[in-house]
Amino acid sequence: MKDNNENIRINRYLAQCGLGSRRKCDELVRSGHIFINGEKVTELGAKVSPKDKVEYKGKALRPVKKLEYWAYYKPREIMVTSDDPQGRTTIYDVLRRDGLDAGLLKYVGRLDYLSEGLLLLTNDGDLIHSLTHPRFRIKKVYLVKTAAALEKRDEAKLVDGVESQGALLRAAAVNPVDVKLDQNWYEVTLFEGKNRQIRRMFEGIGHEVRKLRRIAFGSVKLGEMKTGEFRELTLREIRGLKNAGFKR
Repeated sequence: MKDNNENIRINRYLAQCGLGSRRKCDELVRSGHIFINGEKVTELGAKVSPKDKVEYKGKALRPVKKLEYWAYYKPREIMVTSDDPQGRTTIYDVLRRDGLDAGLLKYVGRLDYLSEGLLLLTNDGDLIHSLTHPRFRIKKVYLVKTAAALEKRDEAKLVDGVESQGALLRAAAVNPVDVKLDQNWYEVTLFEGKNRQIRRMFEGIGHEVRKLRRIAFGSVKLGEMKTGEFRELTLREIRGLKNAGFKR
């Protein structure tokens, strides 16, 4: 392939075909499942031209023509994955049952099995990359219910940083929103996105998380959505997400 202005890196091309973020597509290349013009490709710097035939596990790929952007209120006890080894219900099972064919959509920002709230789904690989790469620091807001009220020093620890599994986890802000007997709710803002981050942080300061709900992801808010509902993002929300990622 000639290196010209029409050629793009293989990970970007795969992302445009709806296979996930560029980091995820790098993994697909390393795995040896990607072929260009019949030849296996494992170099991350490989380029693709408009005339090339690109295949993934024997299936020819083409960039997605229609980009889709959805907000989904993920219920508790639903797995955010395409296939769960333990056979638990996944978001794709539920969405298909409820009328949204999300098979070609990728989720942005995983929520664990017991967490609920806002989940974004799209086939825009470039946007997935910008929203999940640590350097873009996309704002995410959560409501957290704890077993016991936090002291001011506990709130300060969460902002200063809590060590967990060799990593220092920080909240950008922690604010009480409804603290009374058996109703200890806090709004927690993150610019990070590490696995089970909020649960690990609260465990690190000796507090049990009883409920966890994401209420905002960048420019998109959960608002009045009810558990299990999904809706298309507005143009304003999409522009806000793109500006948050690409302008940094």
